[in-house]
Amino acid sequence: MIAEGYHILLIDDDPDIHHAVRAMLPEPEFHVTCCATGPTGLEAMRQSPPDLVLLDIMLATPSEGFHLCYVMKEEPRLRDVPVIMISAIGERVGMDYAKELGTDYVPAEAFLEKPLDAATLQRAVRRFLRVRT
Repeated sequence: MIAEGYHILLIDDDPDIHHAVRAMLPEPEFHVTCCATGPTGLEAMRQSPPDLVLLDIMLATPSEGFHLCYVMKEEPRLRDVPVIMISAIGERVGMDYAKELGTDYVPAEAFLEKPLDAATLQRAVRRFLRVRT
């Protein structure tokens, strides 16, 4: 937790999602930092581990979000940071990623389908922040 509130790192390549998530998770309770690529998100996490990560699956490649989550879970400073994956890919490909949570395939704590709604996002974020703090 940082002085302004809980530090949420959003990694998504869509600037509209950045704006929407910031509106859904307002300050001062939340401080949302946005990164548009996996590498910039990983660097931001390594410099200042967030309280929680919102991670899109499809970034530069269709599975970059999964790869980034695997890397996080291998790093001692990042492995306990909760990850909520967000994507519309499940609906597009007919895959229910929520069934795979916590496995080697989807090493995240939660999965939310896009488009996001404020109540669902806030409920999920608060649930994992309570567990962590």
